[in-house]
Amino acid sequence: MRVFSSLLSLGLLSTLLASPARAQSQTEPAAEAAPVPAAAPAGQDSSKISPPAQVVERSQAHELTLADAIQRATIRSFSVAQAEAARDAQKEARRGSFARIGPSGTLSYNEIHFEKAQVANFNGNNITIRDDKTKTGSLIITQPITGLYGYIENARLNDLQADVSEEGLKKARADAGFSGAQAFLNAYAAQEQVVISDASLAAAQSAFGDANVMNRVGRINQADFLKFQLALTQAQTRGSQARANHVIALAVLRQTLQMPDQEVFFLTKELPEPKANSVTIDEAIQSALKNRPDLKQAEMGAEVAGFSKKLAYTEFIPSVDIFGQVDRNFGEITALGNPEKDTKYYGVKMQWNFWNNGASVFKVREAMATTRKAEFAYAAAKDGVRLEVIQAVQNLQAARESLKQAEAGIKQADEAYRIDQVRYKSGGITASDRILSESTKSDVQGQFVTARTQVLSWYFQLQRALGQEQPTL
Repeated sequence: MRVFSSLLSLGLLSTLLASPARAQSQTEPAAEAAPVPAAAPAGQDSSKISPPAQVVERSQAHELTLADAIQRATIRSFSVAQAEAARDAQKEARRGSFARIGPSGTLSYNEIHFEKAQVANFNGNNITIRDDKTKTGSLIITQPITGLYGYIENARLNDLQADVSEEGLKKARADAGFSGAQAFLNAYAAQEQVVISDASLAAAQSAFGDANVMNRVGRINQADFLKFQLALTQAQTRGSQARANHVIALAVLRQTLQMPDQEVFFLTKELPEPKANSVTIDEAIQSALKNRPDLKQAEMGAEVAGFSKKLAYTEFIPSVDIFGQVDRNFGEITALGNPEKDTKYYGVKMQWNFWNNGASVFKVREAMATTRKAEFAYAAAKDGVRLEVIQAVQNLQAARESLKQAEAGIKQADEAYRIDQVRYKSGGITASDRILSESTKSDVQGQFVTARTQVLSWYFQLQRALGQEQPTL
């Protein structure tokens, strides 16, 4: 009986020891084969902002690609709409300023009522000097002479400002397109990190379950058991943060693309491959200095400031206009009978404000200082463009190298994790080594996702630095 009891105890102990191994072997393939995730599950709605995530049929949602995000951001952007309105307003201002160069016409009408008519008596005869009301009208045609200089310069200024507003519209469209691309990449990366954290959490739960069984039969020390428990807690924390980042990234994407709340979408599974083009820093700088709309705006801003100086000098020029005028009397009876109802005349008007306590001089000085400020701003903008191009070129090269290393790291981490699993089962490594191996694998997967999106991000930022109007692949 004692032998049978001992055999039963040994058999029970073997069963308990074998059960975690079986449970572990059932979860390991999923952990070992956990690929670098590409998208959320097919039925899951990845576009809902408010958790918990709702599950919808794929037929109720639409796929959102990177190209779609760029196009929608460009079309729906408020900044683009504002830039278009500013451009249209400046076009009308340009037309109005050119219209002032030609002659102008003024039509006026005056009607005055009196208490009574003025009547004079001459030799017993009453003669009306002024009726009880007068009605007169005038038509005046004026053509500026010396004032043409100011009007012409102002028209040229508005013409240049219209070009500035056009460059502003190009910049707004480019900013919107690149913002849409970046928002999509951020949402994509956040989504992938959620899948990675979920896989890591599943592996940590499986490992803790195995450790819990071993702890009950006394086959694991308390320190190792607590390490598994701590690893599970950390995996849960990383998962919560990843989901929070995902919700935030989707909210930013929705706002950038101006999506209605009822629109449901899922992100495409694959990211496009950027072209492997190479450009030298000198070539990139020259292209940027030639094509950047913000740099063109800064250059035109300096030219606009120069016009303000010319306009300030116009205050020293006397105003000379020629005019023609027609006055009409609508039926007023005078002492002479007013035989002519229309009076026509023409002449020259001249006005010169020769003294205003130096206000005109101060205005010229202000315009000169404003011009210097604009010139310095243009020089600073060129330096900023050069630095931005250098950063984009170097960071794109670094991102491509990081992606190659991350691709190699994926294979290395998978193989190391597989080996450590076997070694842990055979007692060759401790629990800390196994936890470290699992953490390293998750970190490498996250680094791969980051490197994959960073290549596209810096690829687009280089295009933006070069002055390209829209992101292209």
